[in-house]
Amino acid sequence: MSVDRQERSALGRYRSDLRNVIGSSASAYGYTLTVWSTGMVLSYAYGPPSPPLVFSFFLGAVLAFAMVGIVAFGGVTVEFGVEPSHIQLWGSFRFLSVGTAVGVTWLASTYAPSFPGWPVGGFVATASFLLMVGAENTAANMGTG
Repeated sequence: MSVDRQERSALGRYRSDLRNVIGSSASAYGYTLTVWSTGMVLSYAYGPPSPPLVFSFFLGAVLAFAMVGIVAFGGVTVEFGVEPSHIQLWGSFRFLSVGTAVGVTWLASTYAPSFPGWPVGGFVATASFLLMVGAENTAANMGTG
């Protein structure tokens, strides 16, 4: 095997592995951006949170995740796994889902005091992110068939 062919083969394997990493990281990447960005929006609005407010933020987020999950699955005892799907790369950029989550959290922070602002912020950030990711994935899947 020539050196040129080995390099292309290694490059091909690398690109394949990179595609797998990008595909498997897309939702976590978006939610990481959401939590960090909305936490900063709330910190700007209210100042640094005390530990109880941090707990209230994550409890709001867990509650939103549970509620959206119940709506999606129809209950809490449903088993699930990843369904095979193919989403166009642009559907994973998360502009709309993260942008909506940050915008809704910012809006909520302008009308709510620090408590309940932190748990409400965690709730609206998570709920809007999940709902918008569903919409982004649906839109990206429409072109694939």
